[in-house]
Amino acid sequence: MEFAIVWNTKMDLNAVEQLKNVLSSMSIEKDQIIYEEGEPVGDGYILSIGKVQLFKNNRDGKLTEKQTVNSMQVFGVWNSILGNNVRLFTAKALEKSSALIIPKATLNKKLSTLDPFLKFLFRQALTNSENFE
Repeated sequence: MEFAIVWNTKMDLNAVEQLKNVLSSMSIEKDQIIYEEGEPVGDGYILSIGKVQLFKNNRDGKLTEKQTVNSMQVFGVWNSILGNNVRLFTAKALEKSSALIIPKATLNKKLSTLDPFLKFLFRQALTNSENFE
């Protein structure tokens, strides 16, 4: 499952600047779909500039806004943490934006070295969140 909430704290600007040296970036146009609900899990993102909205399809076919992602926040990584195969949300740019791409392989490699107890705690925190669906 993909966590619909981004961390409430923003990444440190120095950390983002360092990541720019090792991660690829992408420009995102206003209203561009970054990924869609139901797609296979892929890369994660750090939003450098802009705003992105996460949506969920309801049973009646309507999209429900779940969370707004702001600059210096991470999104699209929770499926990897939880071990799911498909994305549970659609991510759409609300304005012209830019993001750093966290490759799926990098996420999986980092997660494979994570202490099993910490991984369990992350999974519990995510699945117990009131905004997680």
